[in-house]
Amino acid sequence: MTPSRRFFLAAAAALILSGCAALGTIVEQPSVSLESVRVVPSQGMAPRFAFGLRVVNPNPVALPLKGMSYTMDLEGHRLLTGVARDLETVPAYGESRFEVEAGVDLLGGLRLFNDLLQQSQGDTLDYTVRARLDAGGLGRALTVEDRGELAVSALRAR
Repeated sequence: MTPSRRFFLAAAAALILSGCAALGTIVEQPSVSLESVRVVPSQGMAPRFAFGLRVVNPNPVALPLKGMSYTMDLEGHRLLTGVARDLETVPAYGESRFEVEAGVDLLGGLRLFNDLLQQSQGDTLDYTVRARLDAGGLGRALTVEDRGELAVSALRAR
């Protein structure tokens, strides 16, 4: 093997190993939390909603978000789904806020409505927001989840 070929292979190996080392710096899973939900004008029969999401990156490397897919379940029923692309980079040890739109899953909404009619009305509704973050060059998608409760009285006031 020629010296230039050995040098090329050694340089390529060093680049691959340094890339793997950079992946190792993602120690903690980022978190996503729901900050707001509002109705936005839609062009069809199904309403559209805007999610205010906050993504927190507890790692020493930035997360260059290429895209995101997300869902919101209410009382265990899939209610909203959406995707977003070309999101900003979440800085190392930082956070970013995004507003993304989602469409209603009509069948999930009907099932939820049916279940709510059959049970006694509580003061809160359980929600789960799941987001799959495409961190581009980091080689893998990150899935994060947030659970909580929405006050029914707050929904009626809007």
